[in-house]
Amino acid sequence: MESRQVRHFLAAYDMGSFASAAQALGLSQQAISKSILRLEAQLGVRLFERDGRRVRPTAYAELFLPHARTIAAETDRFRADLGDMLGGRQGRLRIGVGPSAAADVVAGAVRMLTVERPDVRLSVMAGIYEMMVSDLLLGKLDVIVAVRQVDRPDPLIREEALGDIHYVVLAGAEHPLAGRGRLSLTDLSGAKWLAGANIGAVEQAIEASFRAAGVPRPRPEIETTSVIFTVAMLDAGMHLAILPEMLMARDLRAGRIVKIDVDAEPWTRPLIVATRVRAPKPPIVDAFMSSLERVMPGRDKRPAG
Repeated sequence: MESRQVRHFLAAYDMGSFASAAQALGLSQQAISKSILRLEAQLGVRLFERDGRRVRPTAYAELFLPHARTIAAETDRFRADLGDMLGGRQGRLRIGVGPSAAADVVAGAVRMLTVERPDVRLSVMAGIYEMMVSDLLLGKLDVIVAVRQVDRPDPLIREEALGDIHYVVLAGAEHPLAGRGRLSLTDLSGAKWLAGANIGAVEQAIEASFRAAGVPRPRPEIETTSVIFTVAMLDAGMHLAILPEMLMARDLRAGRIVKIDVDAEPWTRPLIVATRVRAPKPPIVDAFMSSLERVMPGRDKRPAG
């Protein structure tokens, strides 16, 4: 099997015809057809059903597809790494970063890495962990740092917990409940609430705390995914919110936002670093992970689980 055959297969699969694949790759349709025929002969299965100008992937093609994408991604990665080596550079690293709870940790690790390895080439992409996993598996990302929100392990992903992210009740410094000492959840039940959308599995722990206190979980007046909007609304002094303490660390230090001390079990989720199980980790990934461990506050070395 040759890497070009894999690319021909992927083009035909994605475009639904040999003609379109040939046009996209700058080849003749006959060349694409012959290449895929040879690939089918080597694998011993039919990958496409030919239907006039269109082709339909078989069950064998669907089975081969994720492996083909991995082969193509790893080939691209090798060529890029080889180019870096020949050019005297120390490698490239593509990082996926979850919502801002991880941003300060990643920024600190990146600063450390660029000092120690000034020739490294970095790209940092933001997203939700569960959505970035597909890019990790396809080789478009080398590592993800994010709060894991869903307890559903993927056997293709290696996860290591960097530590726990603590979720806390937050308010503006002028909120009526600010500075009142330790409060019960009952004390908070009549407040106006602002909720971060899709904060994940920690919601279950929060719901359980309110149930244990015998009060219903307040319905949020506003839902948002915007950190800037959240800070502005809290600063106005009218709402409460439950968010990662690390996410609001700068505003807490500035005194703009304050933490409400609540009589409840801690609400936590693991901050994890994820890599692919089936792909060897380049040295630059190990160097980045070492930097993460050094900058993570209260680092607690343990596997994610």
